[in-house]
Amino acid sequence: MIKFAIDFDSAYTNIYKLGSGLVLSEPTVAAVDEGDKYDVKAIGQEAYKLIGKTAKNTKIVFPVFEGEIVNERVAAKTLEYFLKKVKPEKFESMSALFAVPCGTTADMVSKYKNVARECGIKKCVFAESPILAAIGQRIPLTDATPCFVIDMAGGTTNVAAVTLDGVIAGISVNFGGNKISADIIDFVAEAYGLQIGLQTAERLKKEIGSLDRNDGLTALVNGRDMERGTPRAISVCAKDLVSTVSAYYDKVADLALELLKKLPPEVSAAMRHEGIYVTGGASDVYGLEKYYADKFGMKVNMAENGLMNVALGGGIAIGNVDLLKKITLKT
Repeated sequence: MIKFAIDFDSAYTNIYKLGSGLVLSEPTVAAVDEGDKYDVKAIGQEAYKLIGKTAKNTKIVFPVFEGEIVNERVAAKTLEYFLKKVKPEKFESMSALFAVPCGTTADMVSKYKNVARECGIKKCVFAESPILAAIGQRIPLTDATPCFVIDMAGGTTNVAAVTLDGVIAGISVNFGGNKISADIIDFVAEAYGLQIGLQTAERLKKEIGSLDRNDGLTALVNGRDMERGTPRAISVCAKDLVSTVSAYYDKVADLALELLKKLPPEVSAAMRHEGIYVTGGASDVYGLEKYYADKFGMKVNMAENGLMNVALGGGIAIGNVDLLKKITLKT
């Protein structure tokens, strides 16, 4: 029996343990020594705290980039560390379900298998993220009841019409919520002449990220003056960030609208009745439900806990042998 469901995403790793529920949610990042040994110094939340603050002999590594494992060695060290936190005993007979982006290639799956093997996982199976996200959102899926899911992860965005029988039509693009943070860094530099780091951009996104042009929330931002090179603080208003924040959501909407046009008539009819389902870590921005309802002209169903939905769906799947068998990819 599969015991773990793992969402090993570019931004966060979420792990569901059968019988225990969600047991871990930490940034997928490591701080490593740049020397010959490339030793790992910190992982997860501890490594995230070091971003922008390390000495020259320490490097921050994101082992999963845009939904693909790009550094197998660090990825294995990172995942092993997380698994030891939730399963301190030996990894004998350990098995896991991994969430992978829509349309994952054999080469990408092979990298997941290599990392799993290095972590001591004896058996691993795979399922596509949009299907797991739908299950995690408690959408009543069957072979004949399609739903349209937009899953906004950190490094990828999955847009798909799915049933329990698989993906009817879908696309995975190599940008996600992390793009918003990068765009905020650029905006603050151009508009205020202030250089800020990733952690500050993430804080701005979470605290005042908004799609409401009348949003008056503000946040104090500290950074480095780009002209003088000295520390400086400014106040940023949510409404000033709307154009920057909305760029990502507009691009996703364009992709979704194009995909909706290509669906078979019966599937389109179901979409019109049920609406679209939005989930993922980037789905919690203020104003998204109304913003997308206006863009799509249909009901928008927002996930209660978008960041965890894929792992929750995986947890439901590993607790149901027939469901797991139904959604498992053939690799």
